[in-house]
Amino acid sequence: MELNWQGETLHCTDEGTADDAVLFLHGLGGNANNWLHQRRAFAQHHRVITVDLPGHGRSTGTGIPFAQYADAAGAVLDHLRIDAVSVVGLAMGARVGIALAARSPHRVRRLTVVNGCLELPPREHERRVALYDLLLRPGGVREWAQALLEGMGVSGHAGIARGFLTSADRIDPAHVNAVFHQVDALDQVEEFRALVVPVQLIVGERDHLVPTSSTDQLIALAGDARISRFSGTGHLPYLEDPAAFNRALEDFLHGQAASADGVSRDTALR
Repeated sequence: MELNWQGETLHCTDEGTADDAVLFLHGLGGNANNWLHQRRAFAQHHRVITVDLPGHGRSTGTGIPFAQYADAAGAVLDHLRIDAVSVVGLAMGARVGIALAARSPHRVRRLTVVNGCLELPPREHERRVALYDLLLRPGGVREWAQALLEGMGVSGHAGIARGFLTSADRIDPAHVNAVFHQVDALDQVEEFRALVVPVQLIVGERDHLVPTSSTDQLIALAGDARISRFSGTGHLPYLEDPAAFNRALEDFLHGQAASADGVSRDTALR
């Protein structure tokens, strides 16, 4: 499906017929097809929405600033006449979900943050900037992609690595670099701290892109969020172990956000 928004074309998918809608938001440089395992599984019992965010996948809009991505997601929900939705976002997609939940708490039922990060310690920040600035060098896209695979902890997954490298050949490197810097500059700490919706944090413990200190900050800010740790996965648990990921997400969507005594649940998944 597609819709016109601010003179651009946004592509999205709408699968399943249940009233309980779930919106999946991809990470930087990704697209709606990243969620194929979840689309197939969750469409059986939910209405499943995915979107190619501006300038990603088949959507146009490389000139749309990151600060407006939540508006784009909201426009998709308006187009599909969806009043309320649970949101699942990876990394950059999680930042979009945070903005949507902060600005429209009546519209977001629950928020799942997959390997999210609001701030990086200085040395890690410098490394991340250098990594994404590779995209501006001649031949730097392949070097960036290889380094990112290592950082995500998924280079040992042959299928994921092949798919990622193929996708990397199709990105607009200048656009991905520009959006990285926009996301990096956007301070969402207070937005996240003030969220009133139930939150789930999914952490792949082999993910080297998100340092432990940044994960700890997110956990501290999230209050009574459900924390689901995947000891055997990296940055992409929904691809590395989709069955376990889907179970953890389904539990949360069914209201298992906290234990009976109100203390956040920290579960280890293998």
